[in-house]
Amino acid sequence: MLLVSGHKSDKGLLRENNEDAIYVNDKAGVYVLADGMGGHEGGEMASNIAVNIIAKILYSSLADHQKKNFQQVIQKALQEANEEIILFRKREINLANMGTTVVILVRFDEVFYYTHLGDSRTYLYKKEDGLIQLTTDDSLVMEMVKQGMISKYELRTHKLRHIVTRYLGTAELVLPELQHCDTGINDCIILCSDGLTNMLSDEEISSILEGNISKGPQSVCDALVDKANTNGGDDNISVIVIQNK
Repeated sequence: MLLVSGHKSDKGLLRENNEDAIYVNDKAGVYVLADGMGGHEGGEMASNIAVNIIAKILYSSLADHQKKNFQQVIQKALQEANEEIILFRKREINLANMGTTVVILVRFDEVFYYTHLGDSRTYLYKKEDGLIQLTTDDSLVMEMVKQGMISKYELRTHKLRHIVTRYLGTAELVLPELQHCDTGINDCIILCSDGLTNMLSDEEISSILEGNISKGPQSVCDALVDKANTNGGDDNISVIVIQNK
C-alpha cells in the first residue's frame, strides 16, 4: 500500500514561538512528533533534539532490522534522545526544566507500530468505525480519571491538564511498550500534540476527517489546525495525518 501524508505545525494564537517539532518520511514510513516543555527556548530545543535524534536512528537502523528488533531500536532512540536533552540541560542552567513529549509511528511489512511518552496522541480513523484513540495520555489528569476523581470529559479543560507524568528529559525515564495496528485502504493514522486535542473534541476531529479526507491528508491537517485556532488556539498545534492508498 502507498502512504500519503499531510502535516502542519502552527504556533497558535497566543504563543510567541513554536515548541513543537515533527518529522515526516513517507518513503521510509517514519513519523515523529514532539511537544516541548520548559519555557520558550527550552521547549523548542527539547522537541527538536528529540525529533532529530529519534528520526536519525530510526531512518538508519530500521531497514536493517527484522520486526523482532523494533522494540530495541525504538528504545535506543528514546534513550539517546533523553540523554542528550539531560546533557543539554546541564550545560544551560536557565533551561533546567526542559523536556518534551513524543509520539513515534513506523510502518513495516504493512503494519504500523507506535509508541509515545506524554500527552501527544495517536489516533486511528476508519470510515466504518470512526475515530479511535490508540494511545493513553501519560498525564496527571488521566491518572485522576483512572482513579475516578474527575470524568474523562474534564480532560480538555482541567487546570492541571498540562502536567505530564512521562516525558523525555528525565533521569527516571520509563521506556514505553511498542504497540501495533493494522490498517486498510483509505484508513488514516493521526499524530498530534495536545494543542489540537485541548481545542477540539474527538467528535470535532472525526467530523473534520470525514469532511476533508476525500481532498487528501493535507486538507485534513489544514482544516484541523484552522479549527483549533478558531476555538482559541491557546497552544502550539501540530498534526500529521497518514493515509493508506
